[in-house]
Amino acid sequence: MKHLLTLLLSSAALALAAPAFAQDKPAPKQAPAKQAPAKQAAAPAKAAPVPTLNVADPEQLMAASQAYYGPYECEFKQMLSVSKHQVEGYVVVTFSAKAYTMKPVRSSTGALRLEEVNNGPMLMVQIPAKSMLMDTVRGRRIVDACVHETQAKEVATESNALGMNMAGQVDTSCNKAKC
Repeated sequence: MKHLLTLLLSSAALALAAPAFAQDKPAPKQAPAKQAPAKQAAAPAKAAPVPTLNVADPEQLMAASQAYYGPYECEFKQMLSVSKHQVEGYVVVTFSAKAYTMKPVRSSTGALRLEEVNNGPMLMVQIPAKSMLMDTVRGRRIVDACVHETQAKEVATESNALGMNMAGQVDTSCNKAKC
């Protein structure tokens, strides 16, 4: 029993002495904790790199002049906006807090295509009756039935109820002299 008591006492002494030995080593230095102010402003997000844009050719400038600039009302009470880019001949399409730099291209069908630069997946198609924003990689519409005030007026006119015959497009209407 005497040996057991000695063993227990020596174990207890070692257990109590161990933290003292461990404290002989200097603790790694920690940087003092900074207290954040109660209302800390959110750090500004890094701006996306500005794409390098080629100088617009006359065809692109003509297409840019045909774009409908301003706000669009879309399905499900969504909004998008088209504005002029700082580089002439390019546009910026803003939807869902994202801005896309796009190059206007006239298509053979009379639709105006706004193609995201640098092979981006976004494509906006403007026809006289409506516009839509699509993701070409996923192959789906992001937002549809977007109408600019000019498009709303086009749809309201009886002679253009189907959204056909955009300015510069071939006149396919039938009049008494031709029919």
